[in-house]
Amino acid sequence: MPIINNKKSSILKVILVICILVSIVIPSYFIILQKLKGEPITIDKNLVGAIFTFIVTACIASANFTVFYFIKKKLPWQKDNLKRIVIELLLTAFNSSVIMIALVLIINYFFGHSKVCDPDLRVSIFENVIVANIVNLIVMSILEGIYIFEQWKQSILDSEKLMREKAESQYAALKSQINPHFLFNSLNTLSSLITTSPDKAVEFTNRFSKIYRYVLDVSDKVLVELKEEIQFINNYSYLQKIRFNNNLIVEIKIDSKELNTFIPPLSLQFLIENAIKHNEISNDKPLTIIVYCDKDFLIVRNVLQNKISVEPSSGIGLNNLKERYAHFTDLLPEFYISGNEYIAKIPLLKENE
Repeated sequence: MPIINNKKSSILKVILVICILVSIVIPSYFIILQKLKGEPITIDKNLVGAIFTFIVTACIASANFTVFYFIKKKLPWQKDNLKRIVIELLLTAFNSSVIMIALVLIINYFFGHSKVCDPDLRVSIFENVIVANIVNLIVMSILEGIYIFEQWKQSILDSEKLMREKAESQYAALKSQINPHFLFNSLNTLSSLITTSPDKAVEFTNRFSKIYRYVLDVSDKVLVELKEEIQFINNYSYLQKIRFNNNLIVEIKIDSKELNTFIPPLSLQFLIENAIKHNEISNDKPLTIIVYCDKDFLIVRNVLQNKISVEPSSGIGLNNLKERYAHFTDLLPEFYISGNEYIAKIPLLKENE
């Protein structure tokens, strides 16, 4: 309510300023004209003219401000701009003409006593209508110019904000997505493989380098093809399987036709890492993670095997993943428990999205 009252108050101030300016400018024009013609200047007549101008301007401004803001709601910025301006000018011109005619007739009825058919009265009405519409055209043009400028400025600010948020989101995702614990655990695993299985250590190192090469390659990308992410996941899961002595199983069941769709980089890796982090993986309880597509979604599901103690969060969180998707589609990622399974669904994006 205070916001609405403040808006009304500012509008009333603008109307008051316009009325005062017009009621000074127009009578001043006629005073100068009288002076140039050598006609006597009567203070009373000009004062009445100033008051009349103020009343007319106040009535027209109030009516046309209402029209102005009503049309802005119906036809907002960047939507039929030409149509909005034409309708706006026609309606405000009609308002100005009707109000001016009505006020001239009222003033004449009480003070002038001229008949409607009197040529002088008709000329006076015509002149006043023309002046009212000229003033209205100038005022509405200024208002429309201010409105377009403000909306254009706001659109630039919104665009810059969106780009900044996107960049921050991507940076946070890429910085935090590969969990530091993964690096620590991988180095420990590699250390043990060097002495027990040198061949595996070489393959482990090769896969490990590919993982971080991928992270560097996608650092400036907002989307990657699903097939790229799958290749990355194959390397990532290979390292994790060795760490967990093959008690981790990642089954990828995706048709070739789905591989050309897009997802944010490292989003699939986050979901798999999330499953590993929150579930027990042992000889007694091997963990199977299934990855497949269903319509417009990529689905990652696993049986719940909750750990007693959970590793610290990576910091990226599910909300960050939702924010990343919000830049590209109205479809949102979904995360929920169904029976004894945890299911994560992220939208698959097409090339034109």
